[in-house]
Amino acid sequence: MRVLSILCGLSFAVMAGYLLALSLGGLPLNRLQPVMSPLSWAMLALAALGAVLALRSRCEGWAPMLAGCGLFMACQLVAARFAGLNLSALMCLAAAGFALLPLMHTPSSYWRVAG
Repeated sequence: MRVLSILCGLSFAVMAGYLLALSLGGLPLNRLQPVMSPLSWAMLALAALGAVLALRSRCEGWAPMLAGCGLFMACQLVAARFAGLNLSALMCLAAAGFALLPLMHTPSSYWRVAG
């Protein structure tokens, strides 16, 4: 679950940077839609996988992981189309924070066993 949390958090942050770069560059989103489409579909699949595994495992930190994945999916499916790129980038960054939050509360016994 920790590896999935890291993958989701980093990919959500990459998408936030991509959307912020698009908004600062002044390029319309519809011009770059073919470039963004494979990247966004892969990240949406990763977010869906993270949400499903968080619901099934119910281990420590499942709620922030589920919230981060849900926020990212809402950002990609709704906000990117209707709210603009700046708000979408902020929502993706918040989703990355939620997805990485379970790593902050890792018990010390985990690091003794793992490392």
